[in-house]
Amino acid sequence: MSKAARLTHLTHLLAGPRRWHPSELAAKLEISERTVFRYLQDLEATGIPIACDEGRYFLVDGATLRPLNLTGAELGLLRVALENPVLQRPPAVRRTLEALKAKLGAATARIEESPEALLLAGIDQSGKNAEKALPVLQEAIGNGEELEALYASLSGGSQRWRPLAPYRVFHRGGAWYLAALCRENGELRLFRLDRILDLRRTGARFEPPREFNLDALLASGWGVFVGSERHEVRLRFAPQLAPLIVHANHHPGERITELADGRIEYEVTLNSLDEIARWVAGFGGGAEVLAPEALRDRVVNLARRLLAAHGETC
Repeated sequence: MSKAARLTHLTHLLAGPRRWHPSELAAKLEISERTVFRYLQDLEATGIPIACDEGRYFLVDGATLRPLNLTGAELGLLRVALENPVLQRPPAVRRTLEALKAKLGAATARIEESPEALLLAGIDQSGKNAEKALPVLQEAIGNGEELEALYASLSGGSQRWRPLAPYRVFHRGGAWYLAALCRENGELRLFRLDRILDLRRTGARFEPPREFNLDALLASGWGVFVGSERHEVRLRFAPQLAPLIVHANHHPGERITELADGRIEYEVTLNSLDEIARWVAGFGGGAEVLAPEALRDRVVNLARRLLAAHGETC
């Protein structure tokens, strides 16, 4: 925790209903008592009125922050969101979260938080490149600045600079992505942040279109791939996979039909087939492509390549 975050947290604690001994404050802030006294002096120097009674410190009456009108359940859920492991890795985001959590503590000191029942867990698959790119992109998007990105393409196996107008950074499927207008082809593309090797400013400015809608853009695909075609996908799943398909939400536009023999027919409209082909192949013989033929060919090709990689033929 940074010094600024600790000072904010200390202010919250002092603004609460109890009075604090320096040893208690030291334990809360994970610092020495000597540092606690220095922090108390720092707060007083900024004009925050601190009182002491029998060795215990608190803010004088009238100096407390106005508490937020949250229920215990609401406060607990907000803290869960702030502890999202995805947001803990990028240093710039983590520092902002520390300050925000400290301020939240001051404004909710009198609220009895509900017992923790929820927890966000998971691995952020983005690497060091994403951590480096994230603050630069945040600043560029906020200022309407265009950038050039050195991007490592998986399909072409090449690295080259691409001129971009960055619209939005988002997290999906375990990694950070950038939605940006590619100036090379005039198309809206999605770029995975850990494949952005470097960024440089161009000095050009842009105005994001008002009609840009990230949710609508992602809803047209299966994962993060964005295509320009329209595919009516129909799949059939074996009975043993029915609970996985029926009781989960895989796509906002999915249509599910339960057949009399226990099998499931699954329909969805997509603009790209690459990602759903890998999803279907992952079920092995439990999933069958009914349409389109292009998707069936992709799944068969994936199976053949997998067999060949393991010394098998079909």
